[in-house]
Amino acid sequence: MAEKEQEKNNSNINAEKQEKLKKKSEVDAKDEELKNEDPKTLRQKLSNKNQDYVFRLEKELQRQGSLSREEAVAMTDGLLSEIVIAQRHGQPANGLYMASPQIKAEEMLHPHQKPVETPFWQRAVDGALLYLAIFVGLFGVIALFENNSKAQNNSQMGILTLASVGILMGVFMVKYNDWVMPKNGQRIGLPKLLLSGLGIAVALFVWIWILSLPAIRVINPVLPGAVDIVIAAIAYGVRYLFRQHYHITGSSFASRPQQHK
Repeated sequence: MAEKEQEKNNSNINAEKQEKLKKKSEVDAKDEELKNEDPKTLRQKLSNKNQDYVFRLEKELQRQGSLSREEAVAMTDGLLSEIVIAQRHGQPANGLYMASPQIKAEEMLHPHQKPVETPFWQRAVDGALLYLAIFVGLFGVIALFENNSKAQNNSQMGILTLASVGILMGVFMVKYNDWVMPKNGQRIGLPKLLLSGLGIAVALFVWIWILSLPAIRVINPVLPGAVDIVIAAIAYGVRYLFRQHYHITGSSFASRPQQHK
């Protein structure tokens, strides 16, 4: 009786293994079939997320490589099969390449150039200018809808406060990305990360409190909303020129954007 039960169990196990092998074989066959499909057909199979990735990748290829749309499309055609195959297995294009469209485009245009890390000071300036534009621009828009006398009484909306907080936050976010990403196989411990974040938050609040003192108001004026928006636009323009000059790609919100040399 026990032997028959054991044989039945073994038979079930073998059947399960055969079924798994059959499914794997079907998946592999489908993946192999996709490798030979026409690019136009593959484009129709892209998910909305992957369509957006490919569209932005083609735009970056045109911008960075001074290519025509047809040339950019031809370059992305070579990636479509692997993108669709990865998509079938639940992996989007940004996860497949572990790179934004900007960085992927640069890698495609310079395949034989070794990527090097963008220096911290360049990333810090990039982040500081971005957050400066965001903070000053946001409060400028808010000020446009506020009563002027009310805004004048709000010392925390002074231009020095907005500018310094934006710059400090930009630099902190770049440093934070360095902390949370492994470096040489190690990353900062959670307790140290939390203490560092708490220390920075306390220092930031103290700085804001100092700038809110009446004696500081003379160098921390509350500017009209329109002026704040102009300052934000100038900061963003300077950031654009800075990124172009140092060939910085990728987002300030992503860790360690790469350059090629």
